[in-house]
Amino acid sequence: MKKALKTILVIIIIVAIIGLLVLVRILGDRSVLIPENDPATIGNTPGNLYNGGTFCEADGKVYFSNPYDGGTIYVMNSDQTDIRKLVSGSDSFINAAGGYIYYFSTSASDQSGLGYVRNGRGIYRVDAAGKTNVLLARVTTDSCMLFGSRVYYTNFGENPANEDVALVTVDSVSINGKDNTTHTKDHPKLGCAADGMIYYAGMEKDHHLYAMSPEGRDPVEVCSLNMYLPIVSGDNVFFLDMDDQLRLKCYSLTNDSVRTISNETIDSYNLYGDIIYYQTVDMTGGSDYALKRIRVDGSGEEVVRPGTAAGIQITSDYVYFHDFANDMPIYQTPTFGSVNVTTFSGASTAVKIE
Repeated sequence: MKKALKTILVIIIIVAIIGLLVLVRILGDRSVLIPENDPATIGNTPGNLYNGGTFCEADGKVYFSNPYDGGTIYVMNSDQTDIRKLVSGSDSFINAAGGYIYYFSTSASDQSGLGYVRNGRGIYRVDAAGKTNVLLARVTTDSCMLFGSRVYYTNFGENPANEDVALVTVDSVSINGKDNTTHTKDHPKLGCAADGMIYYAGMEKDHHLYAMSPEGRDPVEVCSLNMYLPIVSGDNVFFLDMDDQLRLKCYSLTNDSVRTISNETIDSYNLYGDIIYYQTVDMTGGSDYALKRIRVDGSGEEVVRPGTAAGIQITSDYVYFHDFANDMPIYQTPTFGSVNVTTFSGASTAVKIE
């Protein structure tokens, strides 16, 4: 009996020590205050975030979710040299600023090390060296963005009125993991910020364009066009027109005019500078699908690759994408200049090296 009691006591002591170490690690992570970003800081481009946020460029580095390694975040120079693993997990909606990377992970608990014992699905912050990974908000989301010193995200919560339908709100948390705030009840795709405001197309009651201040809870309607995936660039808003077969259009914030950029039905698109990459849809029921690109003034339309592409991500040097039905291989073509589609072999090679 005494031997059994000793065994139980040893187990209790071991569990207590592990618990204490985990608590110390959690408190240690939380005690490090991250300097606030400039209020105009934007963590990734709207087009990248709308398409999953699997690539993000900041300070000469490109952070990307590597499908050859389960979605783990890797980092490389913008010219694709020095590719290495940064942090484990199945990660998306990558944002970067101020020497830190912010992202959503569905399986961060798979990471090794005592520091990850308490982790799970949620929004994380990791330093550029990949050493300290902190859970900012334990949530389920389908879009999130860093703006200023807060991460804004859609939050799937319990709906007291209907147990079968999630109550989705737009929430935010500070980059230090504090001050969780609910801003509005809606389910938009987040990703666009400009001129000190967050812009999005509504989803709950209409698809109009709204603007919300970083601390606000009362978004203001900007225009009543039924938009999808709005991207504000200067005085223009690029969007897919939900009243006109998802054609790519441009709305002027200065004179309320609208012009059509492409007459094709579009599934997804991404804007970078003065060029737009987009995936067309064959509305005749045929197979005439293609990834194309066009200038913002509607000129220079050309086919990048026939077929269906998804996950269009753009950096200063390359456009990355994959087949609609498979996230491997990753394809690439130069962002500007002549089209030259090849596979991004460095992503798979880096895993083999690891």
